[in-house]
Amino acid sequence: MTPILPAQSPLALTNLVKRPGYGTAGTPSKFYVNHVRIASFPDVEIVQYLCLEHAVLQDRLGESGKSVIFDGNRLAWSRGPLAFGDELSVVVDLDEGRPERPGRSNKHRVLIRKAAIVSMVLDEYINNRYSMDNEVLAAINFLDHLLRETPSKRLIAIKRSFFQSQGASPLDGGVEAWKGIFQSLTVNVDVATTVFWSSGPLLEVLTKFMGLRSPEDTANRLSNPNGRRELRRFRKLSFFIKYRGPEHEKRMFIIDGFTEDGADRTTFTTKEDETLLLRYPSMPLIKTKKGASFPIELAIIREGQRYPYKISDRQTADMIKITAQRPDARINAIRSNVRTLGWDNDPVLKAYNLRIQPDMIVTDGRILPAPIINYGPGSKKVSLQPQDGRWNLIGQKLALPQKLESWGVMVFADKRRTPEQVIQNFVRTFINVHRGHGGEVTQMSPPILYASAQRDMNTNVREIFNAAGKAVRKRPQLLLFVLPSKGAEPYNSIKAACDIGLGVCSQCVQLRHVEQAKPQYCANVDLKVNSKLGGTNEPTLILGADVSHPAPGSGRASFASMVGSIDLQATRYAGIVNTNGHRVEVINSRNIQVFVTTLLRQFRSNTGKVPGRIFYFRDGVSEGQYQQIIDQELADIKKACESLLAGYKPFVTVVICSKRHHSRVFPANRNAGDRNGNVLPGTIILRDITHPSEYDFYLVSHVALQGTARPVHYHVIHDENQMPIDYFQAFVYNMCYVFARATTSVSLCPPVYYAHLAGQRGRVHEEIKEEDSASLVSGRTGGSGNEEPGEVKDVKPLHPSLAGTMWYI
Repeated sequence: MTPILPAQSPLALTNLVKRPGYGTAGTPSKFYVNHVRIASFPDVEIVQYLCLEHAVLQDRLGESGKSVIFDGNRLAWSRGPLAFGDELSVVVDLDEGRPERPGRSNKHRVLIRKAAIVSMVLDEYINNRYSMDNEVLAAINFLDHLLRETPSKRLIAIKRSFFQSQGASPLDGGVEAWKGIFQSLTVNVDVATTVFWSSGPLLEVLTKFMGLRSPEDTANRLSNPNGRRELRRFRKLSFFIKYRGPEHEKRMFIIDGFTEDGADRTTFTTKEDETLLLRYPSMPLIKTKKGASFPIELAIIREGQRYPYKISDRQTADMIKITAQRPDARINAIRSNVRTLGWDNDPVLKAYNLRIQPDMIVTDGRILPAPIINYGPGSKKVSLQPQDGRWNLIGQKLALPQKLESWGVMVFADKRRTPEQVIQNFVRTFINVHRGHGGEVTQMSPPILYASAQRDMNTNVREIFNAAGKAVRKRPQLLLFVLPSKGAEPYNSIKAACDIGLGVCSQCVQLRHVEQAKPQYCANVDLKVNSKLGGTNEPTLILGADVSHPAPGSGRASFASMVGSIDLQATRYAGIVNTNGHRVEVINSRNIQVFVTTLLRQFRSNTGKVPGRIFYFRDGVSEGQYQQIIDQELADIKKACESLLAGYKPFVTVVICSKRHHSRVFPANRNAGDRNGNVLPGTIILRDITHPSEYDFYLVSHVALQGTARPVHYHVIHDENQMPIDYFQAFVYNMCYVFARATTSVSLCPPVYYAHLAGQRGRVHEEIKEEDSASLVSGRTGGSGNEEPGEVKDVKPLHPSLAGTMWYI
């Protein structure tokens, strides 16, 4: 009998590119990785069953059922066959142990059926002596649940991570960050952090969530409809009531909503003769699915409930501080997690004879050399090789500096606090920096206007657009906006007005940096401006694509974005975006057709050539979807090429790029690390933690400014170009040095990085409902988690004047 696999398996049978070798370029070195070896796989007979997990059912299985592992759905495994044989039929009361409900029965007949024997072929598979098939997938699925069985009973399990409240760090808004343990079946152990609702009185949590000072303020806020709308995020939270004594605290309720009226305007039917004095009788009441209603001030939120919404900018900043651990601290945390997991004393692992070595693997890797960066004539150094992934622009001329002829500045600040002389000083510094980098500026005194709070955004932006054009009688190339902070507004509205309505490049800068007018900040701004105007920063046909999803329950569309190189050095990338259905990961055929043909036309328009090779870097795809990318996206790319030019069949290589993993690399000796204890840029790992036979590697291409460097996992899933492996690894690494707005190597190859930026920026082009606009400003979705997905409309088109520019930078 063939083993049964779960319906939503993260893995799938594929026939991907085999590894052509390991490569030899660079300096060999040893590295620690946060993976451990399995000393011995289970050598007992593992029997798979189809059944329902329930405590009563486990009791019926008797002594042999103690080692049974359930997947929480319909599969179970046992150490050897169970005593009843191939099939058992039992009646299970799903309400057993709960209060009786007169006239209602919840008894069901459950069939337990032997499904298959699981062959433990993983040792042979890992050592490349056995090919991927359903037997391997079934063994992986079993091992995954075997490793999770014991920790999931001791800790709060969320997928492959396990948490406990000890050491929780409070965040703004009634939530807290819990640190936990990540464990996967490789076996990969890491630190995990996620956000949970704070436990305790619901009224206290509500007060923190709304950013108020006291329960009285909360009562006032909830007295109006806008305040009550904020309660929607509390739906589905579990709570108990604390006023009748300890025995009532064991009964849990689920929040289904809130009433408009308070207890002072509601009639209750009680089973007991009691009087309850409330401090806030006008507050809305909690509604539960079973029809009961409770005052908010009596409810206590149960511990360990995950916060499923997008966190705010302030919460994100606090999370970064909590999670950023330097390498030595992360290693200690990982070792502590291994001790907490306690594999040696795990009774379930012992029952199946699974043994794990607790020490981190020491693997062989290499450190690739940094590329040579070329600048324009007249540079202090026309060619330079960066050290430690960074270099300086002082004295350097850009390879293709742009002329700035028509531009203007708009300030979103009070003129009395920020006088025009401050802005003029920044403009002078910026001009000097641009000219120092080889650029030419003919408009030395661009018009400076202050935005009016009495006018809408489109009117403000058009005013500076008209003023800039009128000053030199030429269409503006660039509008510079001085903003008081990093908030979503007015940034989003400015970008939408410039990208869609006016078709002009825009650059936003923060007021505090304008006041300081430091040359280094101006140099960073100049890199962005030069890219937007069509310049090349360093001489070096590439597609990058990403699909991003909105916060769960928002009802908004997923977003597909693609960029494509439009110069022969692959340093400038045009971008295009559109909606892509609701939570759909694969880019649909219509989008691929429009994206690829548009980018190919722009490449030909700029270079006069048709590319014979395409490298397609794709982000955000899980292993189980690799074959879909080949079957759908690659096929659609080839159709798009053929539709553009009959018989046009370029060679295509497809590479999946992922940062959503928990693998970390640490130097095993000082020469392989930096002063913070991170590995050096160029560190590449191809053994021990990579696929046994497929073409993948981990690459650290950047300097981690804080915390532990996260490598990017590159997996070549289709390869028609067959570039030699050393060349391909250098090709990917070297691209990380030509990111248009940095003088450091970046962590992710630029095509994918640019696709991220285009997707984020493209969100402001999205057609959204009027009531959603406030949530964009606040950074909160405001959704209840149950909104039905609406009709998906295309984004508003980019203005034709920006086609072929890096408008998203």
